[in-house]
Amino acid sequence: MKRISAQEHVPTQELRHECTNYDELRHLKAVQELDELERCRVIAIIKYECTAKVLQRRTGLLRDYARLCEENAFEQKKERSRLGALLQKLKEALRGKQVSIERLEARLRALEAENGALRSEQQQSKAERQLEKELAALQRAFETEVERRKQLARNNQSLGGRVAHTNRYRRERDELSEALKIERQTSQILRRELEQLRSGEQLGLGLAE
Repeated sequence: MKRISAQEHVPTQELRHECTNYDELRHLKAVQELDELERCRVIAIIKYECTAKVLQRRTGLLRDYARLCEENAFEQKKERSRLGALLQKLKEALRGKQVSIERLEARLRALEAENGALRSEQQQSKAERQLEKELAALQRAFETEVERRKQLARNNQSLGGRVAHTNRYRRERDELSEALKIERQTSQILRRELEQLRSGEQLGLGLAE
């Protein structure tokens, strides 16, 4: 059966001898007892019938194989088409997921930058409020000291003469001038610190971006 259904070319003579009972029939006793002319005619008929049947059988098997190949090819084509459509859907789904991921990453970066800016503004506002409190406290202390010294000057005015009053006034004036100088220096120091703090916050914000 393997020989008769082989895909490669098989000589007809081989098919006749290997796949039929041709040799058995031609050597039958009844055939051999015929006279030579009749025996040749009968063997020719046997040869023809065996050859026709084996070729017919082989043709049928090859047609069945060809039909099976066509069916397999059709099924494979359908499967490739199905797999191709599925692959395309997967690609589209993955492409959509990638777009969503990139959009979320961009939004996250924007939120982080916004959060950094808000923290910087909050720290800057806190530093400004602290400096304003310190300046206000210094101003109140200075005004209190000025008022105290004025009061001392008024109290001492009645106790001494003009020269003593003048000396005390000059001394108090010098002390007040020195206190005002110190207050101004302190105010300048605090303002420089505020400027440095603002510059540092702006530099930090620039690096975060």
